[in-house]
Amino acid sequence: MSFFTACQKDQNQQNKTELAQTNQNDSLLQVKLNYPKNEIALNENAQNETEKWMLYTAMEAEVTRMENYTLDDVINNAPSILRATDTLVQTIPKQFRIKPVESRIKVLHTKASVLNQLCNKQQKDLDEVKKVAEEIPIDFYNLNIQLNEVFIEMPEIENLEK
Repeated sequence: MSFFTACQKDQNQQNKTELAQTNQNDSLLQVKLNYPKNEIALNENAQNETEKWMLYTAMEAEVTRMENYTLDDVINNAPSILRATDTLVQTIPKQFRIKPVESRIKVLHTKASVLNQLCNKQQKDLDEVKKVAEEIPIDFYNLNIQLNEVFIEMPEIENLEK
């Protein structure tokens, strides 16, 4: 009889521990992301060109929605974020097919892939999910910097020497 009581106490303690972990994870899932405060806007020329690039607009919408995301939202929307970066990679307009822009898009796509993998794990590391999710808007705004630079006009060296 005492063996049964001891086993039952161990099982009750394990159940309490699992319940506490579940409650802790549930509260962590409601934690909002730290969204970057420094959004990088596109200059007029870059804005005009990206308006024609519908898949850039879709990615921009995903990033904008992330401003109000909780970890639960991130986990549920990771596949959508990955799809948006997939299509972005595949549809780069000709004027943006330069190494710096392509590199920023690949970084963004890689980050979205990692996020998706983390969100699909059976045992999710919520701290890691949050960290990677918070990097995606930053990487998107770094892409905007590169898109703006495509249209920066450099002064001719000959004119500077005079």
